[in-house]
Order: sequence, then C-alpha cells, then structure tokens
Amino acid sequence: MPSQKLSRITNIWSRIIESENGSLSTKVVIEATEVIKHVVSRVGNDLILESAGVAVNMPEGLIEVNDGLVREIFLEQTGAGEAVVRIVAEHPCEYKVIETEGIPASTAVILNRAYLTNLMRNKKIVIDPGHGGDDWGGKGPVNLVEKNVVVLIARILADIFNKVGAQVFLTRTGDENIRFEKRFGLALKEKADLFIGIHTYSAGNSKVSGASVRYKTSCDRSRTIAGMIDKELVKKLKVENRGVKESPDLVFPGGIPGVEVEVVTITNWVEEGLLRSPTIHKKAAEGIFIGVKNYFAAAGQQNEVVQ
Repeated sequence: MPSQKLSRITNIWSRIIESENGSLSTKVVIEATEVIKHVVSRVGNDLILESAGVAVNMPEGLIEVNDGLVREIFLEQTGAGEAVVRIVAEHPCEYKVIETEGIPASTAVILNRAYLTNLMRNKKIVIDPGHGGDDWGGKGPVNLVEKNVVVLIARILADIFNKVGAQVFLTRTGDENIRFEKRFGLALKEKADLFIGIHTYSAGNSKVSGASVRYKTSCDRSRTIAGMIDKELVKKLKVENRGVKESPDLVFPGGIPGVEVEVVTITNWVEEGLLRSPTIHKKAAEGIFIGVKNYFAAAGQQNEVVQ
C-alpha cells in the first residue's frame, strides 16, 4: 500500500488587517503544500488547531507576535503525520477559519479585535512629542535630533489609538516649541485618562544604550503604567532595559497619570541608527500602545472584582 502523501507546513505569519467598515482583526496564516483540514478547539482564550496527514517543514516552537491580541503562536509536530498550532490570545475574541487552495495553500484564522476597541473606546489620551522649534532635545553622534524623530513616533502612536476608538490629542504635529504649561494644560483641559510624553535618552557616554520610562510621582497609577509600557517597549525593540524612574518634569496638578517614554538612547551610535528606521518607529509605538492597553485591561478586571 502506498504511503499517504503528507501536506507540509512551510510557513506561519500574522498581521493586523482592517475591513472596509474600519474594524480590525488579527490574521494568522498557516501556509502548506496542500490544504489542511484542522480541528479547532478553545482552551481559555487560546485557539488550538490540530491536524493529521501533515509534516512540519519549518522550525517548530514559538513564533512571537505580540500585537496586543495575539501574544504568540506555537507549532509542534506531535506525532507521525500529526501537528498542532496553538494561537495564544490575551483576550476573548471571535474568530473564523478560511481555507484556500493554491501555491501555497493556506489556512487563515481571522481573530476579531473588538475587545481592544471596547476597552479603549473614548479613552482620552494626550500624546506629547518632546521639544520642538529651537529646542532640539538630544542629538545623535551623526546628526539626528530628538525633536524630529519623536514627532514621527507620536503620529504613529496616535493612529494606533485612533483605530481602536480612543480620543487622541497631540500637543504638536509640526516643529513648534510649546511651553510645558500648555502641554500639560491640554491634558487638564480635556480631562485626559493619560498623558504620554515621547522622548529619547541622551548620555555623555556614547556607549550608554537602552530604553526607559519615567513617571509622574504624584499619581500612583503612573508608576504602574510606566512599568507596563517599559516591559512591552523593550520586548518590541529588543534593546537594553534602563528601567522605570521618577520624572521631575511631570509636575502638572490633578489625578491624571503621566509618563515620559525614552524610546532608546539617541547618543548611542547603534541606537541613533535604529531611530532612522520607520520599522523601529512603528515597533516603539506598538510597544507603548500594548503597555497602555495592558494597564486599562488590568484596571477593568480590578473594577469587575470590586463590583
């Protein structure tokens, strides 16, 4: 009897997609030489896709995603002709599976990101790109200046928040030097849920590197948010963690939490190079967003327990 021809899993990838009506989903695609029939089940928020008649023709193990909904994907050849794909989701979500013939054949798992929209809808976020105008901020060993790069990251971050229904206020979108009082005043005027300053770190020693987050000392929640952003930012950028620290500059009154994110160290030769990359700008914004999202998700769970 001839042996059964196995469909070979050759690649797994994911990205965030936007529908015509503006709703967002995470699309996970499993590529193979032939269409695979998966048995789908759930364990908590995770999706388990089991298949027979398959061989894994790519590295097994962990695929990091970390997009705010899907944390990671795990692939394992569990036996002769058997494999499991586990999509690890951080939050509840509806999903659908689409199988498509072709070269390669594919199985697409579409996970709805409505949880994030429901979580962030109408949250008021003030984003403050530091410096501007005649205040350049830090300067790299070549010629990159802080004021120019932080506004690029701030615009991307604003777009991410806007897409999940948050109300975003940018203190500047161009090259203006705005007084601290006006920056903080915007947060007070709008009764913001969070103030986020975007900066880079500068050091006298060009060997110093890494990311850090500073927080407003007069608001306990600020330190919690700073820690969550710091964790996700370092995870995204794969840079040294300089940690969470107090900020003497975040002194505006009221109970609004505030943080200053020092994305990387602009005075470091390598990290100045990183700051020239649009990919790094996007990853930095994503890390900040995920940290903020994690805070609001945790705060919501605490409120449910109290009630």
